Parts: sequence; C-alpha cells; structure tokens
Amino acid sequence: MFDGPVVLAGGLTDGVSLAAACQLGCDLACMGTRFIATRESGASDSYRQMLVDSRLDDIMLTRAFSGLHTNMLRPSIIAAGLDLSELDESVSETSAKKTFGGNNSGGPRRWIDIWSAGHSVSGVRSIMGAAELVKEITEEYEAALVNGVW
Repeated sequence: MFDGPVVLAGGLTDGVSLAAACQLGCDLACMGTRFIATRESGASDSYRQMLVDSRLDDIMLTRAFSGLHTNMLRPSIIAAGLDLSELDESVSETSAKKTFGGNNSGGPRRWIDIWSAGHSVSGVRSIMGAAELVKEITEEYEAALVNGVW
C-alpha cells in the first residue's frame, strides 16, 4: 500500500514507546517534549521545571497563540496572566503573531512566556543532560526487546 518510510512523531517518551513504534513498523521516531527538558535545550529553567511538574491534563490544544492548533502548557498560560476561558480560538496566524509574537506590545510572548509541550509531558521526570537521556532511552529500548515485551 505504501513503500516509503514511516515516521512517528508524538507520544514517545521512553525506550519502551520507541521499541513499540519500531515493532509496529516505524522506520523513524521523533521525540520532542522530553528533550526540551534537557540542560542543553534553549528552554529556560522555568520551562524545564514546568515540564517536570506537568501532567497530561496540563496540555491544552489551542489556536490562540499561533493561529494554528498547538499544544500549550496550561500552567504557562495562567502564569502569563491570561484567562483560559477568554482565549480567542478564531484568531488568524497574522493576528496571533501580532498579539503574542516577539514584537508585541509588552504582553506575554509565545514560546518565550507561553510554552508548548506534547501529551508525553507525563514522561518528563527530571532535568538531565541530553547524553544521559539518550543513554536512558537506549537502555530502556534494549531492555524492552531483550525482556520479550513484544
């Protein structure tokens, strides 16, 4: 039916989920949220800590900050002084950029003050170095295969 590479992005948080993706036929898998919490990422210390402290229910799908459906961290929206019930879900990309972009009128800025994360945020347990995280994921992946999880 399809003879190209299969890539999975979203929902991966550890070596077990990576092994599952491979067993289901994925050629490549992308893991994002967990790497935002690494010391090497460009995220602020507050952003990293919020990822550690957040859970699945802290993720909110909204168009308010980019004009496109984007997963954002509810606690960052609240910390920016915004009312979740007042977010404009009909905003255009241009309008969102004007309101929440880097050159706005001094209000909260998307990606700087209001942060994004995926539903796999529940798997972010600590702030660590990227090499340490890769090692942990590798060990979990190998253990999943060796221990016959599949």
